[in-house]
Amino acid sequence: MKRVATMVLALAVAAMLLTGLAGCGETATEDKAPLHFIEFFDPECPFCNSMKPTIEKLRQEYEGRIYKFELIDVSTTEGLAQADEFGVFITPTFVLLDADGNELDRLAGAASEENMIKFIDRGIDDVSGENVGPRDDIPTTGGTEAGTE
Repeated sequence: MKRVATMVLALAVAAMLLTGLAGCGETATEDKAPLHFIEFFDPECPFCNSMKPTIEKLRQEYEGRIYKFELIDVSTTEGLAQADEFGVFITPTFVLLDADGNELDRLAGAASEENMIKFIDRGIDDVSGENVGPRDDIPTTGGTEAGTE
């Protein structure tokens, strides 16, 4: 009988801990901005490859602050279909979506870390209702079609 009571108590404590941990996860998700960041890239693209360290740094910084941070490889059948769906013609292309999947902003071509931060922060401001003031273009250094006519 004592063994059964101990086992029941242990299960009750485990259930309380699991419930508490699940609650913590839900709170963290609610604190994220309802923003979806997408990078369309091609592994053979020199501009995409030059952006890899910046994108990884941004992922580490923003993954906990925004709803979704996604990288789509356009050299795959599925990735190419998604690129077509979004009208992406050059890589890298970065797209920001709101919680309903509406496009908020787009940046085509490689950009500096500073400009990528401005791009994502502007998206966070958009979905949080912050007054961002005038929307200046964010400069890029081009994409796979840069310099071609």
